[in-house]
Amino acid sequence: NLQVTFKYGRNRRFSVQKEPFKPPVFGVTILGSGHGFDPNKRTTGFVIWINGVGYVVDPPLNTSELLHSEGISSRSVEYLILTHCHGDHDAGTLQKILEEDRITVLTTPTIMASFLRKYAAIVGIHESEIRKLFHFQAVQLGGPNQINEAIFNFHYSVHTLPCVGFEVIFCEKKIFYSADTLNVPDKLEAL
Repeated sequence: NLQVTFKYGRNRRFSVQKEPFKPPVFGVTILGSGHGFDPNKRTTGFVIWINGVGYVVDPPLNTSELLHSEGISSRSVEYLILTHCHGDHDAGTLQKILEEDRITVLTTPTIMASFLRKYAAIVGIHESEIRKLFHFQAVQLGGPNQINEAIFNFHYSVHTLPCVGFEVIFCEKKIFYSADTLNVPDKLEAL
C-alpha cells in the first residue's frame, strides 16, 4: 500500500492508503492534457499499458514523481515514445532518460537527431554523451513495428517540423494518437 498525505487549510493534514497500481492489459493513463502556452497545466503526455509494460508518450516534466504519487512504479515504464522536438512534447524526455536505467526511446532517426542536437546545445555536452544514456530503437513509418506483443504503425503528421503519430494494436484492440497535426479539412485539401 502507498500512503498519500494531503495538506489543506492551516497546515492540517490527512492521509489515505492507496492500493498499488495494477496496469491494465491494454489501456492509457493520462499524465497531462495541457499545451506549452498554459503555465498552470501539465503538457500533454500519457502512458500506454501493454501487458503490464508502460510506454510513456511525450512525458511531461516530473513524470516519475507524478507516477509515484499515483502508486505507479516508474520501473514499469520501459519505453518512451518521442513524437517531436517542441518544448511542450520533449521537455520531460531528457529528465526521464536521466532518471531511468537505459530506457528505450522509440522515434524516427530524424526526430532523434533533432532531439540530440537540441539537448546537447542546452546542456553543453556532446551529442554522443547524451546518446550513451538510453537505448534508441528507430521506428519504421507506414509499416508494422512489432514491439514486444504489440503492433505499432507510425506515420508523419502535418506539423511545422517532423512529428509522428501512431496506432497501436494489441489483442485485436486499437489506440490511435494523431500527435500534433493540422486538423483543418480545407487546409489539408489545399495541400
